[in-house]
Amino acid sequence: MNKKLVVNAAALVLLTLATLGSGYGQSNSAACNNKLIAGSYGFTVQGTKLAGQGPTGPQVGVSMTRFDGKGGLSQIDTVTIDGEVVADWTHPRATGTYSVNPDCTGTFTINFKDNRPPVVTNFVVTANGDEIDTVVISAGGEQGILATGSIGKRRFSKH
Repeated sequence: MNKKLVVNAAALVLLTLATLGSGYGQSNSAACNNKLIAGSYGFTVQGTKLAGQGPTGPQVGVSMTRFDGKGGLSQIDTVTIDGEVVADWTHPRATGTYSVNPDCTGTFTINFKDNRPPVVTNFVVTANGDEIDTVVISAGGEQGILATGSIGKRRFSKH
């Protein structure tokens, strides 16, 4: 009976330590703020445009987004929808705002200067700020864009 009590106590201690460890991994960090993602990031864009002005269908593209470390951003991109170019490097740079939360989640809004609707994106910061994984949550008005998430971001510079 005493041996069973020791085994149960040891199991309880291990379970408690495992729970504390997983809670620590999800805790807030002072390092998770707007300064964490200062610099330029390359993104891939993929999804589907379901409605709105212009072509509809599969959407793919690439973008370079520069975060200023203070909550502002600028972006240049090339995007095709169903094989038709709807934006390219000659279009004016978009601008916007972003915010990194203490848990390394965040949101950014891109305001385009070429009549495309604003895009709102949620993201998570990983690899100590070297990567950002995103998903579009709103593409303005009646655009009907399905979760045009981006993956595999890499920071190009810290300034």
